Amino acid sequence: MTVKTLKSIDISSFTIISTGVATLISILVALLIFITMGALVPNSLATIALIVPTIIFGTIMVCIFTYFSIGYLYNILAKKFGFIKLDIEENYIKKISPKETALITACIAIIMILVIYFAFSLIIPVILSTMISILMYASQAIIATQLYQIMIIISNPLFIAIGILGTVIITSVFTLLATYVYNILADSDRGIKVNLSQEDKFTQLESLDPINFSIAIAAICLILNIIVGVIMIISGTPIFNALASILSSFVSGFIGALLVAVFYNFLAPKIGKLKVELE
Repeated sequence: MTVKTLKSIDISSFTIISTGVATLISILVALLIFITMGALVPNSLATIALIVPTIIFGTIMVCIFTYFSIGYLYNILAKKFGFIKLDIEENYIKKISPKETALITACIAIIMILVIYFAFSLIIPVILSTMISILMYASQAIIATQLYQIMIIISNPLFIAIGILGTVIITSVFTLLATYVYNILADSDRGIKVNLSQEDKFTQLESLDPINFSIAIAAICLILNIIVGVIMIISGTPIFNALASILSSFVSGFIGALLVAVFYNFLAPKIGKLKVELE
């Protein structure tokens, strides 16, 4: 077993490959929306034709900003709060340091939320207003009304403050729990298998084992959502709804992780592999 410190993330490769994977997923989601909405609301095809490109290109723009910022912030914050440590044995990730992972994730989350809020406080209402106008033109008054209500809610300062505080707390707590759960799974040989190679000072992620990766992520989602489900039941949520939420989280976690791994393995040889500095 070798303990390695994640000294830095190569921002360029991280941004490119992460955006590429997210773009392929957004294309798949956009096609599903197009097919579903086209079948349910035949007269909305013109509206969907405008929304689908918005989903794809919006994903690209948001991901470029998000992943570049995450990589940049990690390289700065890790020097102050401590580097994430990984125990790796023959390309098998045996352990991830929980404290550093949760702390850095929480710090990145609060900075990103504040930056995004101030940057988009004027842009989001304009985008929503445009979408409302398009929906009204397409005779989709119900959806337009719902978007208008969302715009009113997200503009409320109390909602913003609660959202920022809640996101930071939830992010840090769930990241901490997720790393602990992963370490337990990894001890039972259910961790993530990766194919790594060395290039100068950087370690390249050649590929991910899709099934292995999907099972690990789905198991983490399942365990975390069991905790959430118990809280929901205690707070009065019907047991059936809580069980449905737990099951859906497992399925969505498995499918999402599978898509990420498959798309990464497909894109990495074409647009570049993720590079990190492990010491």
